[in-house]
Amino acid sequence: MAEGSEPTSGSTSSSGGTGGARPEGRARAWLAVALRVALAVFGLVVIAVLVRRIGAEEVAAALERTAPVLPIAFVLDAARIGCDAWSTRLMLGERGRVIPARVLFLGHVVGHGVMNVFPAGRSASEAAKAALFHRYLGAAEAISIGASNQANTLFSSGVFSLLCAGAAAIATPDTTLVTAMLVHFVVLFVSGTGMRLAATNRHVEAFFAHRFPRVGAHLGRFAAHSRETPIVAWGPVGAMMLGRLVQTIEYGVLAHAVGISVGPLEALSVQGINLVAAAIGVLMPGQLGSSEAVFALAADALHTEAANAMTIALAAHLCALTWAVVGLVLLFTWRAKAPASEAVSDAPRAPRSS
Repeated sequence: MAEGSEPTSGSTSSSGGTGGARPEGRARAWLAVALRVALAVFGLVVIAVLVRRIGAEEVAAALERTAPVLPIAFVLDAARIGCDAWSTRLMLGERGRVIPARVLFLGHVVGHGVMNVFPAGRSASEAAKAALFHRYLGAAEAISIGASNQANTLFSSGVFSLLCAGAAAIATPDTTLVTAMLVHFVVLFVSGTGMRLAATNRHVEAFFAHRFPRVGAHLGRFAAHSRETPIVAWGPVGAMMLGRLVQTIEYGVLAHAVGISVGPLEALSVQGINLVAAAIGVLMPGQLGSSEAVFALAADALHTEAANAMTIALAAHLCALTWAVVGLVLLFTWRAKAPASEAVSDAPRAPRSS
């Protein structure tokens, strides 16, 4: 395992685990676990109710038709994770060279695993990746990159929703679906812009430094690193949009497998439904249950039966959860350290280009 940068079994947290945690901290941790379990159970209940109403035999038959293409979908999922890793590399600029490419990719596999089991998965994913990459970058830059990636996700998903809305307007007469995609675009783009403005604005930085003086220096370093990139870094956003295109192909493959006639417009329409479902079920671990419900409701717009539409979400979840297992195994076995020749500093550098 070169330079200790690969996952190894039996690793423990450098903070000494949870043995020294305060009782209230342990209580909050257990409450968070209980909430995740409850939401996951609720999502499974939603799926069970949908399967019962639609017909277990019909759903099973549709799911069986996707079996031959699941390996293809699994590989496409890996390619999408790679696009996210490439986006992070572009955000880091020259500094990204300190993170070996396979460590960068495996870190994003970990993030993918966290994203698919935690509520508000993208935020949890970026926090996990920041915890892994801070050994190479320093804490402030790792956190700022995580926050920037969160905003870039909103930008890329928003712009892609706009493309999907245009395709759906041509492919389907369902104006409700098109309207939902347009609203999704507006909300995500405004949210991403707000996040980046808050992270880079000196008045916001001064306000929080005054309110929380104990972390003022850390906030200053975070803000300084955040200002190294433009509000919208189109290079990293473009890499994430490429990942969305890969995901669109994946959903198109699954839709074709269940018997839906799929061309470029129909594939984009399916992806638009997926993006809206992700927003609706943001608090559900991996959008479990919410995606299946939204796809079932959109069956008419896709000119298919509810069983077929719902199966697209089920099959996508099978691939995503497989990668989630891989990511979680890596998370609990990971031990990474920066090469001794690389000095990790929290000092900001010259602005990076987009």
